[in-house]
Amino acid sequence: MNVVKVNPDSIQHLTVLVERLLSQKEERRVGRIEFAHMLNIEPETLDARIRDGRYEKPNKDGRKSYWMLSYVQDVVKND
Repeated sequence: MNVVKVNPDSIQHLTVLVERLLSQKEERRVGRIEFAHMLNIEPETLDARIRDGRYEKPNKDGRKSYWMLSYVQDVVKND
């Protein structure tokens, strides 16, 4: 059986890196079709609800529209 010796400083360094990764909240963008799918509605129904002010207007990145995943999850959970 092979034994691998690990330097305690390396373990500490890896622990810090893992904790940093876990603490980061990397959010992804959700598009119109996916948002509607998560609500189990048609994209046109989503558009109407946005026009009515029920949901936030999307963020824009050039021609692309999106919402942050945390917002979409809140809407799905509380709708």
